[in-house]
Amino acid sequence: MLHKLCSQLHTEVSDMPFKVSDTFIEENQVVAVLSGGTEALFVDLVREKQIDLKRPVYLMVSAFSNSLPAALEILSFIRQRKGIAKIMQHPTDIIFPDASETESLTRQPLEKVLHNDKKMRLGVLGKSSDWLIASQVDYKQVLEKMNTEMVDIPFEELSSLGEVDPGMKGAEAIYERVKEIVQKYKLDGITIRCFDLFTTCKNTGCLAVSKLNDFGIPTGCEGDVPVLLTMMACKKLTGEPAWMANPARIQSDGQILLAKCTIALSMTEKHEFTNHFESGIGVAIHGELAPGDYTLVKLSNDMNRLLAVNVKVTRCQFEQNMCRTQVWIQSTPIVSQYLLTSPLSNHHILIKGHHAAKFWRE
Repeated sequence: MLHKLCSQLHTEVSDMPFKVSDTFIEENQVVAVLSGGTEALFVDLVREKQIDLKRPVYLMVSAFSNSLPAALEILSFIRQRKGIAKIMQHPTDIIFPDASETESLTRQPLEKVLHNDKKMRLGVLGKSSDWLIASQVDYKQVLEKMNTEMVDIPFEELSSLGEVDPGMKGAEAIYERVKEIVQKYKLDGITIRCFDLFTTCKNTGCLAVSKLNDFGIPTGCEGDVPVLLTMMACKKLTGEPAWMANPARIQSDGQILLAKCTIALSMTEKHEFTNHFESGIGVAIHGELAPGDYTLVKLSNDMNRLLAVNVKVTRCQFEQNMCRTQVWIQSTPIVSQYLLTSPLSNHHILIKGHHAAKFWRE
């Protein structure tokens, strides 16, 4: 059985990424993940019993339209429920690899990574985006493990701005309002359900996220709490601002393309302002990072596993059919295999410098 998943935001997607035989489709559970924002649609298939997680699931992806990032979140969701799935980047990509080979990459975090001597307050402005199906957290666990209080903030505190200027003036207005919210609730960091801004304010939160990170306030997108917790840990251990990004393309040799529509400008060599990818509106950032040493980091949603590996940024690019800041990193084949078989979720964090040892050594 074949299921096609495509978000209404991605109107440029028209067809399958590649062809597979009718026999393969008849004999297997095949899901063509044609764009980002489709993860909740997959959950609907499970709920409606059109997908059986007791059977293997094949996730067909393309190199565009946030297809792969959505599939990574779906894969994480399946694995959290003890199911098995395979990401297909090519029509012959049908063999299920042994995910246990990547287990050494993610380990239980050290106490110093999790614990904060001072109680922290992190805001969730609006709820987590509906597609973050593998990135939900237990607020009580966060308080117990990380001495961090999660504060839910009604999205209306931001959307009450109403429709703003569609350019920089409007993006600055959104930033100023988020900064006021951070001060009002006495927050150490915040994550924003930013996609709802497209319909309420007719602009984006990309500039706000960038500027707050530059000013030392870890700020994430899409209401992603595990990413925000990862950013807080990175700041504590390294002092570096963090970039939240999607793995958009993954090659077997360890080359990985990361992409997102925002980044702290202090991390970039140069940048330009453009429009947001999925919505085509407002302000987004195309930033270019200097080649050199970086660290890829991610804390799991239950805070029991951590990835921290040293990588190198090799080059940057710009293509229209993906998020605006696009950065190639060189890792190792095992890191590529981790992402394709057992990722902690979609979003990962990149910070300047080789810092992996700081996460693993007392």
